Amino acid sequence: MATTDTSGGAAEEEDSSCPICLNDMCKSDTLHPIQCPTKCNFNFCIECLCHLLSSSKDDYEMASDGNRHVKVHLKCPNCRADISKTIEDTIRLRQTALAEELSTVPDSELSAKDLQLKHWKQEDEILDLTDGKKKKKKGPEPMLIDKSLFGGLEFAMTVEEQKYVTKLMSSGYPNELCQGAQILAGIADNIRNGRAVAAAATPATTAPNRAAAETARATAALQSGYSNAGLSSRSRDGDMPGVTNFQREMEQQKREKLRRPLPARMPLCVSLSTGEFEKMALQYRQKSGLVDPSMSGEGNEKKPGWKSFLKGMLGTGGTASMTFVDDEWDGSVADAFARAQIGRTGKDNRQTVKGRFGPQNPAEKASVQRIIAMGLHEDDKRDSLTRPIRFQRVLIGSVGGQAGKVGIKKGDVVTHINGEEFVGDAAALHALLVEAYEQQGRDGVIMIVVNAEDCTAEALRLRARVH
Repeated sequence: MATTDTSGGAAEEEDSSCPICLNDMCKSDTLHPIQCPTKCNFNFCIECLCHLLSSSKDDYEMASDGNRHVKVHLKCPNCRADISKTIEDTIRLRQTALAEELSTVPDSELSAKDLQLKHWKQEDEILDLTDGKKKKKKGPEPMLIDKSLFGGLEFAMTVEEQKYVTKLMSSGYPNELCQGAQILAGIADNIRNGRAVAAAATPATTAPNRAAAETARATAALQSGYSNAGLSSRSRDGDMPGVTNFQREMEQQKREKLRRPLPARMPLCVSLSTGEFEKMALQYRQKSGLVDPSMSGEGNEKKPGWKSFLKGMLGTGGTASMTFVDDEWDGSVADAFARAQIGRTGKDNRQTVKGRFGPQNPAEKASVQRIIAMGLHEDDKRDSLTRPIRFQRVLIGSVGGQAGKVGIKKGDVVTHINGEEFVGDAAALHALLVEAYEQQGRDGVIMIVVNAEDCTAEALRLRARVH
């Protein structure tokens, strides 16, 4: 014990770097050392430990009898003792410690790998913390990157970010959908503020004006539903240029959309100024009959109250930037591929859900039915999503102002407010937004996530299995 105390400083200096890769070892590496049976006290970093584990699973050699044997064995590099029974437990302990260290750091300040660590749980699979040079496994692999989930932001995302967001979006859990939407919103915000570095564009093979014209024609043609309309074609003499690479890519994307259709309501995270809800607050005061005493005088001379201020601001037909409608989910995955048709009914002209409409294209319909059938025939723990249970939720009845400009649409489902799952009806949501304006004024910010719900999460999970 005495020798340990006197040489503590030297040992600490000695153990500050990994003896294998020579990189600095972190606190979790020293807190949870290698459990070597011989107690040789040899230790190395978590990245080298993950390398050793992955190499033992992937690297084989062929013996003379035709059998495959593991070439890399799970042994201590120092004394060659067997550590196969404790190596995974050691990695899990270290990853848990790293996750605790990152728990107080905002997501916006973390890399994709650190984000994975922060939200990693003990029951999850061990994360691959190697440098990405790991040999690929043979056989079919799940889709690691699905660019159709990124809303066109893939050019500003690293490969690790694309993998992580794909994993979140196809996890099958609403809260992870919310997290994925928040990451994409952060990337979009960086682009708007000039903080994101886009991938370098490949040099154009045609003149800029001609390339732009071809792009515009191809986009318009595909959006109109005619795959050949407006595309340049080769003449009999072969003088005219054929279909460009861009046009082929657009055609491929269109076919992929029909084969693996996205849900009708994709998760979206937006940050809105509380000033967006000023009209809602004024209308609430008008309906409640509230009048600001400071704006009313005594006697014959009366100053304008909230009602006259409201009329002056909105006019006789003014409406709030958003209205909300109560709805019930029937518990089916098919609901994710349909949008609600909202109209007004009754003497009070109240908004209500009148029906739902799904895809009209026969090929897209067949693909949706195939995705739904995959879920119905699965024998897993998600059977609660197929039971005829109805769940209360709140839809966007109408939208305008900044909320409409940033992508919120009529029929979207409000699922999270300021990162927390919203539970309540339309009146409760309206009151929550009015309260945010009353407390923060026009300069506050509120974050709203739409469509991070159970049916969309399950639809994206099943869709990821279509190859």
